[in-house]
Amino acid sequence: MELTDSQILDKVASGDAEAYELIVRRYQGMLYDLAYRLLGDVSEAEDAVQAAFVKIYSALGSYERGRSFRNWAYTITLNIARNRLKRRRLISFLPMFSSSARGEEDEAGLPEPAEAGSAPDVRLEGARLRSALEGAIAALPEDMKTPFVLFHLHGLAARDIAETMGVTPNVVSIRLSRARERLAARLSPEYPEYFRI
Repeated sequence: MELTDSQILDKVASGDAEAYELIVRRYQGMLYDLAYRLLGDVSEAEDAVQAAFVKIYSALGSYERGRSFRNWAYTITLNIARNRLKRRRLISFLPMFSSSARGEEDEAGLPEPAEAGSAPDVRLEGARLRSALEGAIAALPEDMKTPFVLFHLHGLAARDIAETMGVTPNVVSIRLSRARERLAARLSPEYPEYFRI
């Protein structure tokens, strides 16, 4: 039987530091995906998630048990990613750092999976569509990108996203709607069959 987050946290609180590894394994993929989609760089996302897990562990004493642990972990990761984005923007304005700040981050990408049995042109079209969609999501402003990623890619409910971001569910709904409109406007000229305005 799989332990709940609360059961694992009880073990950690009672001195079983190895139990924390269960939390890391359970949430590592989700937190990495969020960090990567916000930061757009594999190495920076890995660093952000590692920092998030250190912060989560050190702040376990302040975690409110009635609150969703997943949302709390997302909030910590989101804040770390936001701080890294702010620092990146600041560094890009400093002339002596500007070239290194813009280095490899635009080249980070996810490998395209090939579907078994698909014709090469179908796979290529799917890869192009995925690449265009990933680029369009990455270009969204952070206040729209975050709820979009959490809702559509992580399956969180609007109320959970609102808790994670510190806004109301209504604000989340508005930002999701605006994100969808922007994505449709950007992608409909090339892919009208998938995105309609």
